[in-house]
Amino acid sequence: MAGNACGLGFSFREKLRVAKEAAVHEAWHRIGSELAAAEPVTQAQDWQKVATFKASENDGGNRYPLKSDSPEASKSFDIWPVTPSTSIYPGLVSARKRTSVQGSLPSSREGAEACIFKTETASTKDDRTTKRSRLAPPKKPIRGPRPVYQAIANIETRTTQHSSKWYEEIDTRKKFARKDLESLKNLHRLIRECLNTHENGVQLDVALAKFRKRLHQAEFWDFLSGVLIKKSRLLEDGGLSVVFLEERSTFPWDIISDSWSLHQRWFSGQLDPHLLVGIESKNKTTSSGKSVKSRNLEGGYPGGRSVNCAGENELVNGQWWLVLRSFVLTTDRLIFADDRPLQICALRDGAHGEMEAGIHGQAGKGAYSIVMSSGGYSDVDNGEHITYCGTASANTTPTAGTILLKESKSLHSPVRVLRSYALPASNQYRPAKGLRYDGLYDVVGYNILDEETAMHAFRMTRREGQDPIRYQGAVRRPTDEQLVEYAKIRQLSGLGM
Repeated sequence: MAGNACGLGFSFREKLRVAKEAAVHEAWHRIGSELAAAEPVTQAQDWQKVATFKASENDGGNRYPLKSDSPEASKSFDIWPVTPSTSIYPGLVSARKRTSVQGSLPSSREGAEACIFKTETASTKDDRTTKRSRLAPPKKPIRGPRPVYQAIANIETRTTQHSSKWYEEIDTRKKFARKDLESLKNLHRLIRECLNTHENGVQLDVALAKFRKRLHQAEFWDFLSGVLIKKSRLLEDGGLSVVFLEERSTFPWDIISDSWSLHQRWFSGQLDPHLLVGIESKNKTTSSGKSVKSRNLEGGYPGGRSVNCAGENELVNGQWWLVLRSFVLTTDRLIFADDRPLQICALRDGAHGEMEAGIHGQAGKGAYSIVMSSGGYSDVDNGEHITYCGTASANTTPTAGTILLKESKSLHSPVRVLRSYALPASNQYRPAKGLRYDGLYDVVGYNILDEETAMHAFRMTRREGQDPIRYQGAVRRPTDEQLVEYAKIRQLSGLGM
């Protein structure tokens, strides 16, 4: 019955709680009114009043303020002083009327004194009308001439080149064999295997050997198509570019070179693996009734390059080509017209500009390339240093090829050096078949061997900073796969193995 003495059904504790909340609300309202009517006070004084009252509120229900020198009054409380307000809720400030706080909210009294929310005044209203928000667009269109927009270049984040037009126009909806796609994706797996075994020397050697073999095989894959290349993503970031852009030196120089060569070939759209791609063969009949086989470069071949330039001309150290020999096909047997090989494949790729001659260049610009072969000259081949003889003249006037090499000496222009299988068998740098590009050499000097024929011997030195000559071991060129393809072409041509 004691709980119903007031006629409201409240217990004593509930009535005490209601009275306490009413007293707290009344005290907050009174302090707000006093501060609004009083003269401006400092932030420290404002903090002291609020903190002192808050301490009295938490002091076991004691409604009387604590003295300012009391230990309890000096405690730091998790409240924030506000500017005086006549509202009945002085602690609540509209978000629209706040300004940005300088720094993060501190947790101590000293920090709170330096960080106070400010209400909007007449001056801030004026500022808002003149200074528009940098986040929200203006409500009304800006009058006057429209601003001039400047083109801003995008930052290029690709590590590889931009894709070719043919690559962008590939229709990925075309059909393809999944086993062929898996063969291409296997290159991804082998690259990851090499990277994952970087710290283990034995496992890394095994992984590199498998990857090297697969690169040599990929050079002659005849199932390649645009949709397979695009589906495999080998030409994009994370594909073959990982090999020649990797910074940990996981891959040896020969694998880097082969990966770069394969990437560039596919990148330009050259997916035909045949060694004679870009070369057309024709049978002609002479006036005497003999059938003659002739070969010429196809017009418009996308992979062709001009040979009339000094330097590498986008060639890769160790790049290899087969050679063809001019012949006459009679009714009963094959008769070679001469013993000089046709270097048309090297001509196609911009390596050497002569079908048969050993020196190519332009008058006034020097020699661009030479081919080291037999020919009965007194050539000396020591790999990095060679002695190359010019051609003999019918008189004391040097031949055109000799003059070109002399100009290269005076111009200090590099010369591309190709080695032929026709070199003596005792020469360790001789390729097993065909022609091989072995880098750039400088003409450092010459001497005259025979004044009557103007025979010159040129001393040439290989430029530094190039990959080693690929003549032995696992890095040698031609590879086993290249020799197999060479044998197939000879067999189909009726020349035997």
